[in-house]
Amino acid sequence: MLNVLLENEFGRIELYELADGLQALQFFHQKGQGSISLYGGQVLSWQPEGQQPVFWLSDTSHYSTGKAIRAGVPLCWPWFGGEVKLPNGELSKVSNHGFARQSEWKVDDIEISASTVEVTLSLTGKDCSPYWPAAFELKQTLIFNESFQQTLIMTNLSEQTVEYTGALHSYFCVGNPQKTDIPMLNDVLYDDKINGCNDQKSTLKHCMGPIDRIYHNNDNMFIVDHEWQRKIEVISQGCQDWVLWNPGKGAEDMLDVHAQGEHEFVCLEAANTDWQQITSQSSVSIGQTIKLHAL
Repeated sequence: MLNVLLENEFGRIELYELADGLQALQFFHQKGQGSISLYGGQVLSWQPEGQQPVFWLSDTSHYSTGKAIRAGVPLCWPWFGGEVKLPNGELSKVSNHGFARQSEWKVDDIEISASTVEVTLSLTGKDCSPYWPAAFELKQTLIFNESFQQTLIMTNLSEQTVEYTGALHSYFCVGNPQKTDIPMLNDVLYDDKINGCNDQKSTLKHCMGPIDRIYHNNDNMFIVDHEWQRKIEVISQGCQDWVLWNPGKGAEDMLDVHAQGEHEFVCLEAANTDWQQITSQSSVSIGQTIKLHAL
């Protein structure tokens, strides 16, 4: 059942049920359309008017509490990967990518103007994980027009300094990863998570996996999609690294990647993979801006 939250001459925003009681927003605007899951505070889709979709969404993604959604821009926070730093400074193995992407977010504000759809979401908690018990607030601003802007503000509400790692785990739609490259990553130092070799350099010929790399660079990136004849520009804010991922044949073992889905996307993630401090009662932010260009 749809519930129209806001409608004017420029567009509308609706609330609908994804599945299993999980809710999402979808918007229709003269500049494009998209959807956002409140579970995970996660952008699921965005398609500017007259363009191919920008974010990929798996046909077999899980939509149930306790499962991550394989789509759009999952938020990896307050840890990235499968390791967390405990309050005593020790590292512990945990499930991947933190709890923000499996938490229910709240809608703080929605706006529609002639040029823009803007959505503000928040997540507040304490003792959300035994591995990361600190009190916190996350506030996420999403702005859609010809481009997309995402800002995540992290506030430490506890009395101690906390540390986090995180990523904006963007799944970008491409015509064919085998015909897609990212020239700015050529000869940039990276850690290869598949073979365990660090401080590598190479020429990235294409984005077809299996590939899982952390590039130690925060320059602006262009995903050059020769199949769809476009460039996706990705500009990060407050992030030190880029993570490049495509599972290749490994997708065959992923039930939430539909058949041949690995041939439809490449993940380029604005990330902080080294531990970052947030002092008591202070805030830091990360974000990204995404723009489309014709080849």
